[in-house]
Amino acid sequence: MKGAARGAAVSAAAGAIGGDAGKGAAAGAAAGTVAGGMRKRQEAREQTAQAEQQQTAAAQGQAAYDKAMASCMQGRGYLPK
Repeated sequence: MKGAARGAAVSAAAGAIGGDAGKGAAAGAAAGTVAGGMRKRQEAREQTAQAEQQQTAAAQGQAAYDKAMASCMQGRGYLPK
């Protein structure tokens, strides 16, 4: 709602100069709401991408550990799976 309030305030001021602050505020509130929604969707996409990167890094780390453990066990004479 911050985006809508900010947009309304700015547009009301601009609308007052043009003679109709109410229409300016309404248009600004709508534009601010749209901009806020776009920003939230972008942040959600970035968080999803970051989570995927963390999962990939964790899987790679686990694979490296498993490989090292298997090598160690083979060196000691055990038969890993």
